Amino acid sequence: MLYFTDKEIDDLLIEDVPYFDLTTSLLRLENKPARLQFFTREPTVVCCTEEVMKIFHKSAIQTTLFTPSGEYLEQDVKFMEGEGLARNIHSVVRAAENLMGFASGIATRTRRLIEISGRVNPNVMIATTRKVIPYTKKISIKAVKAGGAAIHRLGLSESVLIFENHYSFLGGLQNLEKRIKEQRTMVSGKMITVEVKKPEDALAIALAGIDVIQLDKFAPQDIINLKKALQDLNPSLKLAVAGNINISNVAEYAATGADILVTSWPYYGEPADLGVTIAPVFDLY
Repeated sequence: MLYFTDKEIDDLLIEDVPYFDLTTSLLRLENKPARLQFFTREPTVVCCTEEVMKIFHKSAIQTTLFTPSGEYLEQDVKFMEGEGLARNIHSVVRAAENLMGFASGIATRTRRLIEISGRVNPNVMIATTRKVIPYTKKISIKAVKAGGAAIHRLGLSESVLIFENHYSFLGGLQNLEKRIKEQRTMVSGKMITVEVKKPEDALAIALAGIDVIQLDKFAPQDIINLKKALQDLNPSLKLAVAGNINISNVAEYAATGADILVTSWPYYGEPADLGVTIAPVFDLY
């Protein structure tokens, strides 16, 4: 479970309603009973419904329909509903819609990548990067997981990914093997990944005691050729591929036989198209 703090929920609400809802107040609707409903306008993997339920609870809105994050719904399916006073309903609707729309858009795009790649290579893993839109990391991680993908890196503290920007300080790739052997025990069993930009560098580092070679911006045919050579050298070595993998080319990259496809594509796109209705409820109280 990815936990959102009370402060994070409060900040989301206060951003939209710093004091009170002037429109609802002006029309003297504050104490009218109301019902808020959300539904899909397109096939959608819903996400962050748990956080919206927290928003409801904080705002004295009773949740009367709830669908957990990760559920795939067809078009025109009602998935979230709450009842309460109009002043509370109108105060939370935009924050709730924005949160679920943004997260569900990422989750749905993630699922599409997995569906397309899985038809070609059922064993390939889709893993997303840490190149999220600033200040959206927790939402983005939850959405990617709801869509069924793995997280390539949560941050610098929990994974080892060695770039050219690292081994250039050692005098080049040729000195990396020695340093890895010296320091291997310091990573407590974590996998070590090295990114390379040329086939010859991948072959040179294949026996250096690493777990994953990550190919940056390789053409699919080059990956196919290199994969066979790497397997001959080190059958246990995993092959990750990164560099502009998206909905238009994911099938081609999955067909290379790579073990992991690393992408940022799900983070960037339109929010899910969610429908919202607010209506009076004359028999609520």
